[in-house]
Amino acid sequence: MDIQAKLNAKYENTPIYTSGFYADPEDPLKSRSTLLTTLKSFTQNQDATSPFALQIMATNSELTIAPLGLLDLQELRDYTAKKRQTEALIAGEDTFALPLVVQFEPHTEKATIERELVTTADELFSDFTTAFDKIWAQVKIYLAKNQALLEELVADLITDSKKIAPKFVGQLTDMSAAEREKMVGFELPDAELDQFSRYLSDNHEVKTVISSAAAFATHEIVGEQLFGQAMNDRILRSTFFWDLDNTFHEIFYYFLRKYTAEDSKLAKHLNHIKGGLLSRMRKDAWDKSSELATDTKTTQKDLERMFSAVFMPLAEQLTGEIAKFNH
Repeated sequence: MDIQAKLNAKYENTPIYTSGFYADPEDPLKSRSTLLTTLKSFTQNQDATSPFALQIMATNSELTIAPLGLLDLQELRDYTAKKRQTEALIAGEDTFALPLVVQFEPHTEKATIERELVTTADELFSDFTTAFDKIWAQVKIYLAKNQALLEELVADLITDSKKIAPKFVGQLTDMSAAEREKMVGFELPDAELDQFSRYLSDNHEVKTVISSAAAFATHEIVGEQLFGQAMNDRILRSTFFWDLDNTFHEIFYYFLRKYTAEDSKLAKHLNHIKGGLLSRMRKDAWDKSSELATDTKTTQKDLERMFSAVFMPLAEQLTGEIAKFNH
C-alpha cells in the first residue's frame, strides 16, 4: 500500500491520543515539567505509530504538538512528494518515520498559523531526551511570541484607559456635589476626582476583557447546546476553564503593568498574592459554573453575569491591594 494511502487510512480509522494543559505565562519551569511528564507518559503507554495531538493552551494562543499530516493532511502529501524527489523514499514499510510538528495558532484578528518540524515520532520513542529538547526549544519560542501578544493586548488596554480617564474627570467636574453623590453613592470631593476617574477607567477595561471572554465562551464553547451539555464534554470543559484562566491573566497583567512600572516592591507584592487570587478565582468559577450547568435555559447574558460575578471582585481586590500598598 502506498504510504500516503496507508496514512490516510490510519488517521481516518484510528483514535487519536489527545492531551492538553494550560501554560502559566510566568511559570516556564512548570510548563516544561508538565510537557515532559505528558510526553513521557505518552511514550510509555503508546507506540511510535500512534496518532496523537498534545495541546498547550496559552493566554492568547494555542500550541499543538502532533505528527505531520494530523493537522493538515495536504502538508504530509507535499512532504512525502518532496522526499520522494530528493531521497526516493521516506520510510520503510514497517515504520512511520514521520516528522513531529509544533504549531502556533495566535488568537488574534489576523492570526497567522506557524509550524515547525522539530523531530520525528521514531526519535521521540527511541531517544526521548534528544527529541524532547528539540520540542521544548520550539515551544519556548512560541510561548515567547504568546507573551508578546499578551503584553501588546495589555498595553492597548492601558493606553485606552489613560485616554478615557480625563473624560470621566470632565463629566464629574461638570456635576454638582449632590449630583456626584447621587451617581456614585457617596460624597466625592474635587480632590479625589482624578483617582476615582482612574478607577472608572480601570473598570471600563476590565469589563471589556470580561465581555470578550464571555462572548468566546458563548459562541465558541457552548454554541447551540446547553451550557450543562458543554460542561459534560471533556474538551469543551477544559477550553472553558482555559478561558477563565486567560481572563484572569489579562486582568492581572493589566493592573500589574499599569501600576508597577516604577514600583518593583508593588510588583513583587502582586506577584506574591497572584497564586492565591488564581486559586480563589478557580473555586468561585467552578461553583458558579456548576450552578449554571443545572440551568436548562442558560443564555449569553447568564454567562456574562457569571464572568462579571467572578472577575469584577478580582478587579476590586487588585485595586484595593494597590491602594493599600501605596498608603
